[in-house]
Amino acid sequence: VLPADLDDGFAIQQEVSHQLGRRIAAWKCALPQPEKLIAAPIYDADIHRGDVCRMSGPPRASVRAEPELACLLDRDLPPRREPYNEAEVLDALGHTHLALELLGSRYSHPERLSFPELLADGLFNAGLVIGPRVCLPDGATPADLPVEFDFSLTRVGEKAVSFMGRHPDRGALAPIVWLVNFLRVRGLGLHAGQAVITGSYAGVLELPVGRELHIGFGELGRLPITFLSC
Repeated sequence: VLPADLDDGFAIQQEVSHQLGRRIAAWKCALPQPEKLIAAPIYDADIHRGDVCRMSGPPRASVRAEPELACLLDRDLPPRREPYNEAEVLDALGHTHLALELLGSRYSHPERLSFPELLADGLFNAGLVIGPRVCLPDGATPADLPVEFDFSLTRVGEKAVSFMGRHPDRGALAPIVWLVNFLRVRGLGLHAGQAVITGSYAGVLELPVGRELHIGFGELGRLPITFLSC
């Protein structure tokens, strides 16, 4: 049965997680839009750390990825009756890391699907690379993360390509507050150690496999990564 609406799509997504029995290690989210709802889990087996990411499946020439910032939770935000406010969510957040969301779909032609179907499938949630920790100035919090900055993409031995990056929701904190309360009313919560990503700063990047890459996030730091096919 195909999902009729966004509620159906999210319910199917959660039932898939239950049937898989895999631990949710991260969430992707964004502020809701008309007829769109961005909330999907990323499983522990699909989290990659370090500067080498081995991609399962058939050999490929490139990887589709979105440059993001991942905010890690220091403590749980369990479901409760009262809404969480911004200060409570901010207090639960710990370190922020440079990150890449890895994109993929279980459908051969996802462009033909309705949005509820994409939501049921996890919104292209193929994995997450968690890179170096962002060193924020003393006293700064995830609420102070920049809205825009200059990206650079360098393939070893080639000239860097630079472009402007901008957060789609004008900041990382508001989508996390929305996600916490979206999950809360459905009896779900966020847990210490989980990461939350809130949207690409630069759309989708086609990154080559087998090449050492350095992705610069402006003054926040650089994420070194090499993708390899298993």
